[in-house]
Amino acid sequence: METTIKYDRVVLVKELNEKFSKIGEVFEIANILENSFLLRDTKTRVAIGVISFEDFERCFVHESNYKGWTQWIPFAGYDGQNDCYYRTNRKKVQVKFITDKVRAESSRHKEDEFNLYFGIRLAYLRALNKAYSKKKAMLEEELKEIDREMIDNERTMQKMVNSLEANDGEE
Repeated sequence: METTIKYDRVVLVKELNEKFSKIGEVFEIANILENSFLLRDTKTRVAIGVISFEDFERCFVHESNYKGWTQWIPFAGYDGQNDCYYRTNRKKVQVKFITDKVRAESSRHKEDEFNLYFGIRLAYLRALNKAYSKKKAMLEEELKEIDREMIDNERTMQKMVNSLEANDGEE
């Protein structure tokens, strides 16, 4: 058994019971008891349950040994907004913006060493470009609508002027 200490993060890899059924969910070791661990939710920090050492060994691995994706972790973008989240599987980094509803990723070259900071920045910039493209398309559509409304107004004004001239000519 790998050494487990208080505040370690562990991932459920095998279903244990109805409380521990979501494979891939991350828990934190809240306390170490005589022959069991007290687990808590990593987000709410609320105690979830007690699990024996044997069940723990059978159903959990340390997060650092987990081969899947980590939980989404919030971070502040360049503009200071905290609607950015990232996750990694130690080969790729994914970044998502909640407000703009875009996601982008970066991955390491197979010969390069994984660099989380570089990966987050690259994926963030890619997501930012997607968000800008999305906003640009939306603004271009709004400009087209404004142009259509201006043309309609020009036609209405021309009809009004023509109507006035026609009425002046009759008198």
